[in-house]
Amino acid sequence: MIAQRLVLALLSSLVVYAQEADTSGQLANAYRRLFFPELKLLAQSSGDSVVLRWAPSNAPAWRAYNRIGYHVERALLDSTSPTPLRYERLTQEPLKPWTLEEWKRRSRPEQQFAAIAAQCLYGRVSIPQPNTAESILDAATELENRFGFALFAADCDAHAATGLGLRFVDRAVRTGQTWIYRVSPARQDSVFVLDTAVLVVDVEPYRPWPPVLSLEAEETEREITLRWKNFPGGGYTAFNVYRTGPDGQRRKLNSTPIVSATPRGWTQRIEPWFRDTTAEWNVRYTYEVRGISPFAEEGEPATIVAMLRDRTPPPPPVLGKPTIYGMTMVRLEWSITAPPDLGGFVVMKSDKPDRDWRALHEQPLPPTQRTLLDTLADPDLAYYAVFALDTAGNWSEYLPIYVDIHDTIPPAPPTNVRGTIDTNGVVRLEWNLGSERDLLGYRVLWANDTTHEFTQRTNLVWMDTVFTDTVALNTLTEFVYYRVVAVDTRHFHSDPSPIVAIKRPDIVPPVAPLFTDVYVTEDRVQLRWQPSTSSDVARQVLYRRGGGDTAWRQIAELAPEQEMYVDTAVVQRTTYSYTVEAIDRSGLRSERALPVQARPFDPGVREPVQNLRADYDTSTRAVVVEWALPRQPAEQFWFVVYRAVDDGELTQYRAVAPGERRFVDRELVGRGRYRYAVRVMTALGSSPLSPVAVVVVR
Repeated sequence: MIAQRLVLALLSSLVVYAQEADTSGQLANAYRRLFFPELKLLAQSSGDSVVLRWAPSNAPAWRAYNRIGYHVERALLDSTSPTPLRYERLTQEPLKPWTLEEWKRRSRPEQQFAAIAAQCLYGRVSIPQPNTAESILDAATELENRFGFALFAADCDAHAATGLGLRFVDRAVRTGQTWIYRVSPARQDSVFVLDTAVLVVDVEPYRPWPPVLSLEAEETEREITLRWKNFPGGGYTAFNVYRTGPDGQRRKLNSTPIVSATPRGWTQRIEPWFRDTTAEWNVRYTYEVRGISPFAEEGEPATIVAMLRDRTPPPPPVLGKPTIYGMTMVRLEWSITAPPDLGGFVVMKSDKPDRDWRALHEQPLPPTQRTLLDTLADPDLAYYAVFALDTAGNWSEYLPIYVDIHDTIPPAPPTNVRGTIDTNGVVRLEWNLGSERDLLGYRVLWANDTTHEFTQRTNLVWMDTVFTDTVALNTLTEFVYYRVVAVDTRHFHSDPSPIVAIKRPDIVPPVAPLFTDVYVTEDRVQLRWQPSTSSDVARQVLYRRGGGDTAWRQIAELAPEQEMYVDTAVVQRTTYSYTVEAIDRSGLRSERALPVQARPFDPGVREPVQNLRADYDTSTRAVVVEWALPRQPAEQFWFVVYRAVDDGELTQYRAVAPGERRFVDRELVGRGRYRYAVRVMTALGSSPLSPVAVVVVR
């Protein structure tokens, strides 16, 4: 009869699983989870021992295998050994829950989890009569509750886990070994098929579990609430909270472990918390939160210091009617039902009634003060409020008032006025937006000279910080000038902004220069002209044509104010033409000046010979005359030798070809003093007579 009821309960459980499924695949998964449960296995190494904990994955399987029991086996994992794994059984008899008599014999009265475990195993199960669907579902729910409480007791108490047959300690290990553990049913149940659980364990020194995450304390006047987070996936089963006061005594605050349960179907996880309502006023406590692992051990503590705090703010002060003195002073008065812990006041003002408050003083006003004079009143900051604060630092609410201060102050001049102009004469002006709350717009002024009166470019108040204008470019006025004036809602005008000079694009070439004089010598041409009268000339360029050049060739680049140039690179009897042009700073070129001509003349004087010498050759009875000519004339030339005897006059004596530099005089007239000189002769001129060379013939 009991077996039939159990099957009905299992089927009812399956119906509960199926209620969450809406497809045949989900129903099949629910069937497998119920009748083919998993055996979950955990292990913890302590250096000299390994603790194993296990449990089946559902309540019916737990109940069934409590009667059958489990075997524990292990095998040493050695990568150097060629032999296959050899498992040894660590349990001669199947591990089963203790009998009720064993629980009584092995447990102490204060071991509350032992009582919970025994109640889960042997507590009376009552299925109401008759066997209705509702009563069977109640039985299934009771079985689930017993299973859950049993696993909770096993996690919180190693004694309870051992008594439930869900724990085993292997003490025959040493650090550095690696073991493979297997936990399996002593035999399979006829209804539930439970597979073997396998786990590889490296034997290492004991490492405590880490502290819980994100511990916080919420302090109020009556209680301190601690909140923290478990590890992702739920590393800890439950938690304990400890408190240490100024006396150094540490006490546990919870009588039973703290568990956070998230109802089925909730998407947001409920994090654990604890509320301490026994804290005393004005006492600082150190709190510890320790998690309880599935091996019934506490992890490392997470600590925080907290105390009860006053969170009740004082009542808000009430501002009375303000008194206004001119445009810069406002006197405020307020009243308040003062609490005993009133700490003072803070007076603030803003340009908005609900935010951006700024204090009128650095330190809070004393709690006895009820007035304040604002000597820096501003129409743009016309909202006032008074905050009260207590000795615990709590702030009251505020009741703002508006103070109507008539504005007689004009706005500030616009700043950062800047502009550009394009080649079509379109000007774009920009400036920074003013900070005045009552700012209406701007007026744009302009002029063609800084000494002229600036006039409005538009008669309307311009409600933007960008202005577009068009100006003429075909003018010799290089710049156009602008200023901007701010206007507020009361039509007060600011001072004009600084003048902004915008250079017009240059489209007018400079005026051409004009030659005024030409002076020619045999080796140079001197030119004079009137420079361009345009003010933006950057340089002048002088050109020459002639002497083999048929096109104009630049011969000099001159400063804009230069008005004279000497050309020494000329050749005599060659006609040259000259012109000059001006170039402004924009690169525009003037027309070239009307050309002038110049022809260096030939004076007819040629370079004389040098180093004239005369010697008498006794062997040939002749006079040898020699000379040098460093530079030959450009045209055809020849030499003329002059001779004089004794006191006679030098006269032309012989002509010598241009390639000769020596003359032999064999036509001597006898003994005497002979004087010689040489002249270079051309068709157009001659050189001066050379110095005289004298030779005596004996």
